[in-house]
Amino acid sequence: MGTTNFDAVAVTGNVTADSGTAPVAGGEAAFLATSTAGLGFYVGSGAPTVSAAQGSIYLRTDGSSTSTRLYVNTNGTTGWTNVTTAA
Repeated sequence: MGTTNFDAVAVTGNVTADSGTAPVAGGEAAFLATSTAGLGFYVGSGAPTVSAAQGSIYLRTDGSSTSTRLYVNTNGTTGWTNVTTAA
C-alpha cells in the first residue's frame, strides 16, 4: 500500500481508497496524513501487531465483541489497548 502525505485536506464529499484486497492480519496503514511518523488509522484482522505512533487508531475487521473492535496505540510501537464500547 502506498503512502500519500498532505499538508491540509478539505473533503466535501466521500473519500474512497480501496485496494481491492482483504485487510491483513495484524494491521496495515489505511490513512496516514500527519507530520508524526506512523500516526494514522490502521485496519486489519486479528489483534493489532503493527508498529505505529502513540495515539493511532486500529479498527479490527473481525472483532465480534465490545472489546475487540477498536484499539488505540499506547506506547509508540506495538502496544495497543482495546477500547470497550457499548453494544
